[in-house]
Amino acid sequence: MAASKFTGALIRRERLRQNFSQDGLCQGICTVSYLSKIEQGKAEAGSDILQPLLSRLGITYETDTDFLAWAGKTIESLYENLYAGRGGTQEAHAGEDPFLDRRDRLLASPYMLDVLLLERAFLPEGPLPELKEFTACMDRRQYEIYLLLQMRAGREGAAEELLRLNPCGFFTCQTGILRYREGRYLEAAELLGRAYDLAAREGHIYLMILAKLFLGNCCSDGGQLELMLEHFKVVRRLAQVLPDAEQWLSDINYNTASTYLEWNRPAEALALLQSAGRQGALYFHKLAVALEKLGRPEEALEAVARGRAAQAAEVAAEAVTEMLDLVEYRLRHPDYLRDGTYAALLETAFARFRRELPQGFIRFHLPYMLEVLEAERRYKEAYRLSEEFSWVLKKE
Repeated sequence: MAASKFTGALIRRERLRQNFSQDGLCQGICTVSYLSKIEQGKAEAGSDILQPLLSRLGITYETDTDFLAWAGKTIESLYENLYAGRGGTQEAHAGEDPFLDRRDRLLASPYMLDVLLLERAFLPEGPLPELKEFTACMDRRQYEIYLLLQMRAGREGAAEELLRLNPCGFFTCQTGILRYREGRYLEAAELLGRAYDLAAREGHIYLMILAKLFLGNCCSDGGQLELMLEHFKVVRRLAQVLPDAEQWLSDINYNTASTYLEWNRPAEALALLQSAGRQGALYFHKLAVALEKLGRPEEALEAVARGRAAQAAEVAAEAVTEMLDLVEYRLRHPDYLRDGTYAALLETAFARFRRELPQGFIRFHLPYMLEVLEAERRYKEAYRLSEEFSWVLKKE
């Protein structure tokens, strides 16, 4: 980003954060109209104006040449990794915040916007930075990442604008993943197939794997088990050459096991889960369900307990707690269908799943919901729900 645009963005960010008006900030330094031009990157102000403005805001401007050289190389490397699929989604195994140790200095450098954008691109669960006011100061690459974050946040039209601006493999794949999570499987599959081809031409193997993994998930959700296994076979083949192959193979085993559970094939699911190498709460939930279906209640209860312990070390999610609660209730109350408590727990949880979670979680719990509705002779509700998810029932 040009120095004038960065300086303007930095001044504007701090002015708004500290609740300064333009008139209050520039009083005795420059005119309001000139400050406005500085903030928009339309004026290349000299140090006789910039330094008093920065000083009034309490900003330390980073000038260490060695640090700035390191920062520039780091930022470029992160952009390359992001566009290659090595980060940017939980499924791509993004690590810790890459700016954690030097964040304050970076935010006082010409790379401020890059830091704010990239840290959210690599850690998608964090809060979305307020950057709308800075779009005029962004270069094209920064604006692409801004659109990516807006797309993830659900802004209408952001995905279309992003693909018009840069229909590369990474953004095509990200759009496909979003459509998958929205339950728009045909559109997702088309985008992910295109992303796979683009990634192959671009030479991004991680992106190829990510696209194929979600193509397999689309087939799983659409009841196409054999096609899902074909896609996952490609993922296994590609992942073998990577240093983190074990993590990708674990993902495949977990996703395949979840599908087997939906198809009521618990023995095959259990074998895959036992080789998945995971320790998270959702993993233990699936393990408990597999053991429950196989008539091994004590082991299933142990898996539930381990799931609760794992969750204590993770971000506390009420939806995951409710999933574990439901399994434990069924295990401890064999006549749960005659017990209104279970029905109430399930209805509350199912409503939350529909509000907050991707379609796969809803689909996984659909048979339990239909089971309750039919046991309570609420046939009209069961019919409406089964019609909404009619393709799921064809698998059973």
